[in-house]
Amino acid sequence: MQKKVFLCVLGDARQIYMCKALAKYGVVYAYGIDCFDDSIISLDDISAMTQKADILVLPIMKSDGLNISQNGRRIDCSDLALHLKSNAIVTGGRLSTKQIEFFSSLGFDVKDYFMRDELVIKNCIPTAEGALQLAMQEMACTIKGSRVLIIGYGRVGKACGEIFYAMGADTVCTARRLSSLAEAENNHLSAFLLDELYGHIDSFDLIINTVPALILDKPLLNAVGKDTLIIDLASTPGGVDFKAAAQLNKKVLHALSLPGKVAPVTSGEIIAKAVLNILSERGG
Repeated sequence: MQKKVFLCVLGDARQIYMCKALAKYGVVYAYGIDCFDDSIISLDDISAMTQKADILVLPIMKSDGLNISQNGRRIDCSDLALHLKSNAIVTGGRLSTKQIEFFSSLGFDVKDYFMRDELVIKNCIPTAEGALQLAMQEMACTIKGSRVLIIGYGRVGKACGEIFYAMGADTVCTARRLSSLAEAENNHLSAFLLDELYGHIDSFDLIINTVPALILDKPLLNAVGKDTLIIDLASTPGGVDFKAAAQLNKKVLHALSLPGKVAPVTSGEIIAKAVLNILSERGG
């Protein structure tokens, strides 16, 4: 059977290892990705492609426009479309409505790999490990014996709870649902309702937010201890009033894209697996 042709465009370090993983299953062209690998065809100019691609793999998007720009390189979606087969798959992370509509209007099958459960679930581990790494770098005390509050008990919250509890932290969870609190308690964590946050928030060495909505507003930040580190893992705009935090001199880190920063090999392979699953579901 003829090998599939992948066109992989832009991204961070994780895209390098994604390309290497995909190269085991087909021909990989890489534009704006410094792979330096004999199994991958690196392109300085997209027009140098000698065949059209079955699947276009875009990075995790940082803008909603049709002009994709990352790491000092840029390319227009219309230029990419010229190098795709008529029935090609277009996939990327956090694709905007505008990007989806553009490629769909040209007859391409558009899939957002960042919406896939297998990727989101596996990405929780490098995200939680990244939060642990940041905490160890930035805190003046050990993780063991420290008091850690995790806001939200979804997938990322659970992964963080497991890791910080295993490190010996006094780990506490807060969430809106009683079922989430029960699950946290089953996993050896203390827990309380989010509505009770104001009465508890002053007693922690580390606060990790995983909720993608404003939680830590100015009154709550004012109650946070002066030496407390806050790590916000929620996607933009996050769950912290960053302007108020700066005014109150609170130490806040908005830790975005941790998998690509702390574990690019693993996170790149996770993306590659999701891309291959998309292709397999299409009968490829």
